[in-house]
Amino acid sequence: MPLNPGGEVAGLQPQTLALADLQPFWPEAPGRPLEPLAEALGQRGLGRPLWVWPARPKSAPGVYWLMAGARRRLALLQLGRTTAPALVLPPDLPLAAAVCLALADNQERGWNQAETALTWHRVTGLGDAVAAEAAPILGLAQSPRLREWCLAAAELPRPALESLAAGRLDLENAARLATWDQASQLAALELFETLLPSKQKKREWLSWLEDISRRENISPARALADPDFQAARSNLAREGRPAAENNLRRLLWRRRHPLLAELTDQRTARVKALALPPSARLELDPTFEDLKFSLNLTFATRAEFQKLADLMGRLAESPVFSAILNDDIND
Repeated sequence: MPLNPGGEVAGLQPQTLALADLQPFWPEAPGRPLEPLAEALGQRGLGRPLWVWPARPKSAPGVYWLMAGARRRLALLQLGRTTAPALVLPPDLPLAAAVCLALADNQERGWNQAETALTWHRVTGLGDAVAAEAAPILGLAQSPRLREWCLAAAELPRPALESLAAGRLDLENAARLATWDQASQLAALELFETLLPSKQKKREWLSWLEDISRRENISPARALADPDFQAARSNLAREGRPAAENNLRRLLWRRRHPLLAELTDQRTARVKALALPPSARLELDPTFEDLKFSLNLTFATRAEFQKLADLMGRLAESPVFSAILNDDIND
């Protein structure tokens, strides 16, 4: 039976089918509440019929795969309906053609990232031939990396998929989360949902947590259970999100870089011990990537300059200043 240019099957007439006999072919779409759809269907009725396909094997007569319209079916059930008009695809229609028809119908409303991931995962599971035909419709044929992210993200638990659907989680970080154990996935997701960091910060935090996990031989979930981390999150209401986010980032950085954290504390204490006046400010690279120092001097008169010149002479003889220059973390 030929397909029309608009993606329909020529010659099909709607049939009234029992909603209980329709088995969803696709995973449930996350991030799309049914209430608005049910309200719209209650007011205007079903604008277009569902797409169904006779279930296989033939040992289940009267049961159909629901290829397009899963949310409409659920909304109708919510309204108390028991039947709906449906277009029944021919039993001998190739699987790839049935899938592509369904994708074309569903894509009219647009997909969120979670739906894209779940749909691509389902299509891939149907075999290479089906995937090859469906790929152009999904828009993923030329993006192997995006496909890999989708396949990984589709394995995440429901809360992560809801976050992905709402745009609070991106596919790249979702795919990275998918390699973790579920307890760690949920712990990181709870952190993201609380602080709403940017995509770049999510990537940074996940990387640090993976490093902490490998070095300390613990799960990311156990690392995030640290009382200091929990306290930083609990202070959100008092400090506000930016301050809480910065505090947590600092704690993660210190846990990920313990020697640099120790050296930072040591440097801070030594600079404080120098008791420099406000007119002399010693600056050091906090990341220790640049070994250079800078000393900013501020003066307005010759007398003030002379005081700073004397200070420079005293600094040259100061053992504390020498220790800062040597950065000997063990002394």
